[in-house]
Amino acid sequence: MLWRRNQKVLHKKYENIISELKSEESKTSVDEIPNQSILNLEKSLNINDNTISTILQKLDKFEKSEKFFKKEMNLSYLANSLDTNPRYLSEIINQYKGKNVNNYLNGLRIHRITELLYKEPVFREYKITYLAEYCGFASREVFAAAFKKETGVTPSYFINQLTIDQKNT
Repeated sequence: MLWRRNQKVLHKKYENIISELKSEESKTSVDEIPNQSILNLEKSLNINDNTISTILQKLDKFEKSEKFFKKEMNLSYLANSLDTNPRYLSEIINQYKGKNVNNYLNGLRIHRITELLYKEPVFREYKITYLAEYCGFASREVFAAAFKKETGVTPSYFINQLTIDQKNT
């Protein structure tokens, strides 16, 4: 009974991921940063609002690229590529994104790989080790831990369910 209950919980998490991916497909507008949020950040960080706005715009552009898949991506590398101060960048990510820089980068990686697994069936054929390397993770174990932390399910469970769903349709 315990195993069956755990399987139901896992499947519910999987269904939530799929519904999020489907809802993102139907979205057409990009979320804008409200001016009030920028002002609140500016007060708490002692960074002027132009700098915050610029950094947030650069982060938005960065999120749309796939540069976060680079293995060497970390705070200093990201700050250099965005041409900004690492302290400012770290504080803005902490305040605006609600995560530290490593969790933010891992979240972007996991989100993108789940999209690829969902939309591109060829990715489901790859081994977890290759997917981890493709995403820029140091090892399969780190990838699996980050995937589970971000989605609530393991990569192998997610891939298996996608494969089952594909066969059923």
